[in-house]
Amino acid sequence: MSERFRRLSWVGRLSERHVRSRRESDRNTATRLSVVGIAVGVMALVTVLSVMNGFQLETIEAMIEVNSYHVRIDGAAATTLDAGDIESIRELPGVRAALPFSETETILRGFFESTRGAVVRALPEDAFDRDEGLERRIEVVGGRFDLAESGAIMLGSELRRRLGVRVGDSVSLLTLAPAARDGASRVPREASLEVIGSFRTGFFEYDSGWAFISQDTAESIIGVDDSDRHIGIKLDDRFADRRGAALIARELDLDGEALSTWRDYNRAIFGALRTEKVTMTLLLGLIFVVVAGNIYQSLRRSVHDRAEEIAILKAMGARPADIQMVFVIEGVGIGLIGGVAGLALGLAASANVNRLFAFAERAVNAALAAAETVLGPIIGGAQLQMFSPQIFYITEVPVSVVFIEVIGILFFAVTSSVLAAWLASLRAARVKPAEVLRNE
Repeated sequence: MSERFRRLSWVGRLSERHVRSRRESDRNTATRLSVVGIAVGVMALVTVLSVMNGFQLETIEAMIEVNSYHVRIDGAAATTLDAGDIESIRELPGVRAALPFSETETILRGFFESTRGAVVRALPEDAFDRDEGLERRIEVVGGRFDLAESGAIMLGSELRRRLGVRVGDSVSLLTLAPAARDGASRVPREASLEVIGSFRTGFFEYDSGWAFISQDTAESIIGVDDSDRHIGIKLDDRFADRRGAALIARELDLDGEALSTWRDYNRAIFGALRTEKVTMTLLLGLIFVVVAGNIYQSLRRSVHDRAEEIAILKAMGARPADIQMVFVIEGVGIGLIGGVAGLALGLAASANVNRLFAFAERAVNAALAAAETVLGPIIGGAQLQMFSPQIFYITEVPVSVVFIEVIGILFFAVTSSVLAAWLASLRAARVKPAEVLRNE
């Protein structure tokens, strides 16, 4: 045990002298560039992934809280359940909300002659009491959101604008309602509804193509078929959706195929988001490959320059593994210093990304104002607005830092440095003292 400790202590002292000698020579430029490269790569990955996570989580939360729910019971199975069954679902462990609703696709026409397709969802009067997540996502931007008023409709803010209507105006709604006699076939039905409010969810697709009405309006004016009925269920843990669906099916004695989860309902868009994130990670991860190549070449050159010293150490009894360890420790140092520095910069940039954009906006506008005094009409009072409502559907950049991803980035940065150093150290292990000293 003491022999191993002495050997490790000797390798540590040797590594310290090796690093100090490189720092005092002009050969340390490549090492500095490697540290900077690792730091830039880590900072870029942490910042970009944090912003991507923010946008993706905003999208996922809007889709789940407003539209798909964590678990859904659709069609005939939803029709067979009464208020008592829905209450029993709400009392199950892990269930946060259970809300019956119906929805249908319609065509709306307002002040403008052109028509707009929209999804009209009918909710019970106490929908916000039953589902607090839905209430948090829906922001009333005009009028009121009243689910008790019959003959009224609440339009998404962008949908209301495209229809050219204001609160108090009427819109014409055309839908295919179930036939009065058999209910199996559908017939066109047109109704006029009063716009009593508009809302904003923060998700453009819903704000431009969704509307809400009361259940009474849906039943008496529009008409609702069994296939239009659904029960949306939200869980405390959205990743427990499959277990929750199985529990609900067992509790209500339902066929498992009658239930769908948010993964199934939004499979296409979630797959696209996953592909986008993986692709971006791989592209930015190429920075580490380039930096690892730089570390490898730098340490190989160091081995070549120090071949005589390595030969002397081997002749004195140093093991090849000890010589390799000296260069590997240098790779560990490069990876850790660059990785930790990049991690700190990335977290700082992520936390202040909106301030950075605001600063850039002010700086550009100040430059434009200065240029206007010189160029005058050529500039024409141009102003930069990073997140103009006319172009973007956001007011600020959402950011979400995922701890496991940050640790993974740091681990990959250090691992790439260590691997490059180890590959370069193989040349040091192959140095033959007799040949080197004879040639010297």
